[in-house]
Amino acid sequence: MAGSVVHLEEDTGLPRTHALVIGVGKYPHLAGGEAPVADSDGMRQLSSPPVSARALATWLISEYNDPQRRLGSLALLLSEEQPAPFVNPRTGTAHDVDVATIDNILTAIREWYDRGDSHVDNRLIFYFCGHGVSQGDDMALLAADIFADEHNPLNSALDFAGLMNGLKRCKASQQVFFVDACRSNSDVLIESSGTRFAGQTPLGAGTRPLDLPRRFHIPYYATLAGDRSHARPGQVSLFTEALLKSLAGAASDDPEGDWRVNTSHLLEAIDHFMHQPQFAGAVAGVQVPSVGELPVFVLHELADPPVVPVYVGCEHAEDNADAEFVCREGGQERLRRAPGEVDEADPQSEWAIELSFGNYDFEARLGDHDVLTKSVTVRPVFRRVQLVKR
Repeated sequence: MAGSVVHLEEDTGLPRTHALVIGVGKYPHLAGGEAPVADSDGMRQLSSPPVSARALATWLISEYNDPQRRLGSLALLLSEEQPAPFVNPRTGTAHDVDVATIDNILTAIREWYDRGDSHVDNRLIFYFCGHGVSQGDDMALLAADIFADEHNPLNSALDFAGLMNGLKRCKASQQVFFVDACRSNSDVLIESSGTRFAGQTPLGAGTRPLDLPRRFHIPYYATLAGDRSHARPGQVSLFTEALLKSLAGAASDDPEGDWRVNTSHLLEAIDHFMHQPQFAGAVAGVQVPSVGELPVFVLHELADPPVVPVYVGCEHAEDNADAEFVCREGGQERLRRAPGEVDEADPQSEWAIELSFGNYDFEARLGDHDVLTKSVTVRPVFRRVQLVKR
C-alpha cells in the first residue's frame, strides 16, 4: 500500500468514494521553521491543520455512510511538528504517513485520480487544511516545502483551480472539495509572479468526454475570497469542526424517513455554526464559509438520529446569567446548568447544548418563585428555545 493510503477496500467493481486528506502545519521555510526565508509574507507555523486532517480522516473511515458509494479508499498526507502514525479506526492498523511536500501531494493526487476513474458513479472527496493564498480566481495551496525553490516559491504549491479543471476528465461524476485555508492576497507569492501561476498542476486540463455523465463538483471554502480563516492552536479548526458537527446531524433532513445530509444543507449548517458566538467566539460572523458551484445531492446518511445544536435562554437576556436551566426528556432530567456556570466573557449568553432529535421540556428557574417552562421538538438545523414569563 502506498505511503499515503491509510484505508483501502477491495475493488468489487461497485461505485465507491475515494478521499484525499491533506493537513499542512509544519513549514520549514516559514517563520518559526528550521530554515526560514527572509520574507515569508507574515506566514508562520500552524498547529491546527494536522489535527483537523486527522479528525476528518477518522470521521470518514468510521462514520461516513453512503450505501451507494461506500468509502473505497482514503489517502492522508501530513506535515506536523511531532510526526506520528495514523491509526485506522476501523482496522486498528497504524500507518506511517507521508509528509505533505509538493512531490508527495502530486503523486497522491494522480493515484487518487486513478482510483476515482474506475467508475462513472464514483465520488471524489478532497480536503486541504493549511496555508493558502489567492489572487482573483487563482488559489495556491501551500505544501510543506513552500519557499524551497528560491527562484519560484510557488513551485511548492498546488494550483487549486488547475486541480479542479484537471479532474474534468476523471470518470467520477461527483467531486467534493473542502478547502480550509486563507484566501487572502499575497504580495510575495501570486501577485509577484507576474503571470498566471498559482502552483503545480498535477493533471492536464481538458474537457469532459461526451460519453461520460455530467460532472457535479462543489468546492467548499472556509472563507470568502480575499479573507483569512481562523483556527485555535493545537485544536481542530473552526471550519472543520463546523463541518464535522454539521455532518453529525445539523445538516440533515428526513424527507423520506431517514436522516440524510445533502450538499445544500451542509453549507447552511456550516454557516450557522460560524455565525454563533458560542461556537466561533470573537470571530463569529467574521469568517464566512462559501462555495463555488452548488449542485444538490445526498452526501451522507446518518446511522443514528441527528445531533442538533440547541440554544436556551430567557426572554430577557440579563436573566440568563442568574437562571438555572434544566432540560428533560420523557420526564427524566438530561442536562442542567447551574446559575454560576456561565461564560464570564459573556454571562448573558444563551445556554448552548447539543441534543438528539426528539421532544424535550426546558425549564429556567429565577430565584425562588419564577419558573419558566417550554416544550419543543428539537430537529436540524438548530433550535432556539426562548423561555418567557407568562
